[in-house]
Amino acid sequence: PEVALEQADRCEQTNRKRRQLCEQIEKEAIALVESTPIPWKENRVLVVVSEGWHHGVIGIVASRLVERYGVPVFIGTYEEEEESKTKSKQKKPTMIRGSARSIDEFNVFDALNYCDDLLGKYGGHRAAGGFSFLAENLEQVKKRLSEFAHKCLEVEHLKPLVKVDAQASFSQIDFELYQQLEGLQPWGIGNSPPVFWTSNVRVVEQRAIGKTKDHLILTLQEANSDIQIKALAWRWGEYCPLPEYLDLAYKLQENHWQGNTSIELELVGVRLPKTPLNNNIEPISKPLKNSNVQKAVFTYNSRIYYCSKGIRELRIRNDKGNILAVNQGNRTGLLGKSRDEAKEVNVTKEPYFQLIKAALKAIEEENWSTDERG
Repeated sequence: PEVALEQADRCEQTNRKRRQLCEQIEKEAIALVESTPIPWKENRVLVVVSEGWHHGVIGIVASRLVERYGVPVFIGTYEEEEESKTKSKQKKPTMIRGSARSIDEFNVFDALNYCDDLLGKYGGHRAAGGFSFLAENLEQVKKRLSEFAHKCLEVEHLKPLVKVDAQASFSQIDFELYQQLEGLQPWGIGNSPPVFWTSNVRVVEQRAIGKTKDHLILTLQEANSDIQIKALAWRWGEYCPLPEYLDLAYKLQENHWQGNTSIELELVGVRLPKTPLNNNIEPISKPLKNSNVQKAVFTYNSRIYYCSKGIRELRIRNDKGNILAVNQGNRTGLLGKSRDEAKEVNVTKEPYFQLIKAALKAIEEENWSTDERG
């Protein structure tokens, strides 16, 4: 037992160091991409290289960057060439060694093979690979990878979108469903874990966890239901707080804690609800004619709002059912859930003035995008 405990502690220390390295390199890579800036959208591939990164974990970081940016990622770090170590005491980084991770439409091994004359050692498969090349070839490698990316990737591929398999209700999520899914293992290329989605989910509670508050733990409740379920969102700490209502995409996972076992969600994507809640709320004013109404959904101060604009009137509704109705040119508006209980407010003052500006901007952008699609 003493030897086992010692070995387990050594493993835990190594794993802790790995996590710290991954977090540090990921933050440095994101800062490099954002500050340089690196034109990954135009290149249709992201190549990021820096000194001092541990080549043993940069593959993990590459996967996280793929999730963040939605493009193939080639990440590398500088190191000494073997021959230079023996011929000179002066340490000079002459080689770049790295890892690659991809999206479905991009074959990593084919991309590396396309750069064959510029690379040293390389290998891999469709989804991932490793490589090394002379540091002086970096710009040529970037150019060659971009050429390959333009041959196989369209602009619409370059989105960090989540592919879902089926819509589900929280009432359907139980141990029986989880066990049925486990029977489909092993997961891998061509057999990914199923991703479900549920609409109009309320975020009852949320808080950042971890030493650096990088992750989120949430309590969720589906619309028109009393069922609540726990969820984890890895590396979503920077997005806290999330809006109160969302459409969610997630995987299922089993959680063991203090002798109890439960099924939880692992969030992989969110969006603002496509269908508004509280559809049967009595409007403050008469409904506007649909032919003259422009509608939009937007967020303001981390809350979701639904707005509609007619010829003269603008209406803004929050997720609690309160409606602000303003006529064009008026300094006052009506606020409440119905005309009988509505109170008059000065819309030239906060918080109404900025809220109205946000609503008008959302309607303008929605109307523009509709015209573009049409």
